[in-house]
Amino acid sequence: MITSLHRIMVIGRNTLTEAVRRKVLNVLLVFALALVASSVLVSQLATPDLDNAGLFDPQIKFVKDFGCGAIGLFGFAIALLSTAQLIPDELEKRTIYTILAKPVRRSEFLLGKFLGIVFLVVLAVALMSIAFSLSLYWQEVRAMAYADSIYDVGFSNFPEVVDKVHRYEAEEAQIQARGGDAAMQTQAIRALDEKYRREEAGGGAAKNSVEEETNWERSKDTVEAYDRDVRQIHDQIRDPQLIEAILLIFAKLIMSAGIALFISTFATSSIFTIVTTFLIYLIGHLESVARDVWLQRGAEVTIWQSGLLGLLSLLIPDMNSFTIVDEILAGNHVPWTHTFDLLGYAGVYLVVLLAVSIVIFDYREI
Repeated sequence: MITSLHRIMVIGRNTLTEAVRRKVLNVLLVFALALVASSVLVSQLATPDLDNAGLFDPQIKFVKDFGCGAIGLFGFAIALLSTAQLIPDELEKRTIYTILAKPVRRSEFLLGKFLGIVFLVVLAVALMSIAFSLSLYWQEVRAMAYADSIYDVGFSNFPEVVDKVHRYEAEEAQIQARGGDAAMQTQAIRALDEKYRREEAGGGAAKNSVEEETNWERSKDTVEAYDRDVRQIHDQIRDPQLIEAILLIFAKLIMSAGIALFISTFATSSIFTIVTTFLIYLIGHLESVARDVWLQRGAEVTIWQSGLLGLLSLLIPDMNSFTIVDEILAGNHVPWTHTFDLLGYAGVYLVVLLAVSIVIFDYREI
């Protein structure tokens, strides 16, 4: 068992090395990294004049949608092109005969090749995710700079005002946390408010109490609005649900690679594998839409049509269910249980697909 795993790991490592050396895949990866990293610039072209109005929500959503879409698109291209050429290249170079002449089973050869593709997809998705994170960070810096430029109007040193209001809120929270008599809490908060109000007025000697209170209340209201906008920016950009989206994109890419590997076990050319896998990938994205439209017909759907629809759903995975970025952009919460269910479905589908691929490859004449 350990020896078999070692052979699979060696074949996987060699497959990854060969894939990395291919110029086409490198060009695709470099282009994908550049495109994902430049999504902020693309968002400015797609949604012009938003900076002047301070409307960063559409731009942030565009960056998230564009970044996830680019990862999925270029990841699929890398997974498909690299997987479709595995067996045909080995047959053309006749290296498969040398490998199988050694104590290497066909199942180990196939699993090792697929493991190398998994390593390649992991590397590609990781690099594109880093570029995606950098683009989101760039968008956050731009949004924060714009928020600072709006709220510091009328303040000689706005960061100092923000720090002062935050200190006041922290001390107020401490007073409330200590509990005790409500009247004493109210008195302590009033004294604290008076202290910071006079500090805001520059010591209280140059302004009357009404003007002191007006300046302090204005500072608190401005910082409250500023904090609200900052939280909104952070919540949108540092959305943990993006991790779920990336994981499901990765699962979809691995499933696509598994389908390509399955087809290549009986296909005679890589072109056939690429075209067929692409069509299955496209059908998988349209499957849920077609099923909804079909089932809306109600009584018009016969038992044979329902059986055909069920068979199609069984053979071709619903790729569209792995795309949750639209739900995220719409503000809908996607629970981790749903993500784990989809990952489990992808795992079971891959196990069955690889098992069938091994059976077909064992009986193939080479």
